Amino acid sequence: MKIKSKHIFFLKIAVIVLLSLGGAWLFWNGFYFSTLFILIGIVAIAVSLYYDRKKLIERMGRMIGGIRNADYTTHFNTYHSNDELDRLMEEMNEALEMFRTRTHDSMVEEAENKAWQKLISVLTHEIMNSIAPIISLSETLAEREVDKENETEEYKIMKQALETIHRRSRGLLSFVENYRKLTRLPQPTLQPIALKPMLTSLQQLTSPNGIDFSYEVYPEQLILNADKGMVEQLLLNLLKNAMEACEGIKEPKIEVRAEKIGDNIRITVSDNGHGISTEVQDKIFIPFYSTKAHGSGIGLSLCRQIVIRHKGKISVQSDSKRTNFKIEFPLNI
Repeated sequence: MKIKSKHIFFLKIAVIVLLSLGGAWLFWNGFYFSTLFILIGIVAIAVSLYYDRKKLIERMGRMIGGIRNADYTTHFNTYHSNDELDRLMEEMNEALEMFRTRTHDSMVEEAENKAWQKLISVLTHEIMNSIAPIISLSETLAEREVDKENETEEYKIMKQALETIHRRSRGLLSFVENYRKLTRLPQPTLQPIALKPMLTSLQQLTSPNGIDFSYEVYPEQLILNADKGMVEQLLLNLLKNAMEACEGIKEPKIEVRAEKIGDNIRITVSDNGHGISTEVQDKIFIPFYSTKAHGSGIGLSLCRQIVIRHKGKISVQSDSKRTNFKIEFPLNI
């Protein structure tokens, strides 16, 4: 059984007191030589106490210094002595490890986001530079007229081919321009937004689809400081996905809940439609990824970019009966 350091400390103090009393008695009775040995023992124990306290202060100093200097790689040595300081050090190590993990995850997420943005920027730039002359030339050639006498069957086929090239090139250009939104999303223009009126207006979009739409705002006067246009686009994208998920479902329901939780405002968009598999949940915010036959893979990526611009977080939880998209905005952006 290990003895705690505080018990050792009090034991040394008790020994000093007893030795002092014994030394005084010996000195009083004329045993000066014995008193000298007692005095040496008291000094030795006092020096031991001094170095124990010095080590304690140094360890605490390193701990405080590491935190003050934001050195989160600091690891505090413990001696498994089961005393209060060791337990404090162990708790600090656990707290720092949790912080390091969260910081690492955040940095990885930010790096991935920047990598995707750079990739999209490069791809759109190269594709647009390549497709622009094709559109121009195909349009010019397709519009050229020839005499009826020279209008052969081969010419008609060539003209149809040029028109097809022009049409498909235009479609590709439009497709690429949509993806540019991910890299050219402006910084939000913050303004106070009353969430209840906004959700009331969004309710009108789902009512004609035969979907039971409901929303709750706590408190009713809840105000979000954000870019109104971006938040509307964010919610519209999530509601559109929810409506598509509810296709073919009996008694489809979509619920939106806005509430203040701590220093954040959380908006949850829920539906009882077809759920999202665990494998897909890990990918749905990745640009270009879509499980829909004609999906562009831009909707949820754009949602994520909007939330990131507001220094918030977006997550999804889903099973076969319910899907929840949760967005958290900080009160003070």
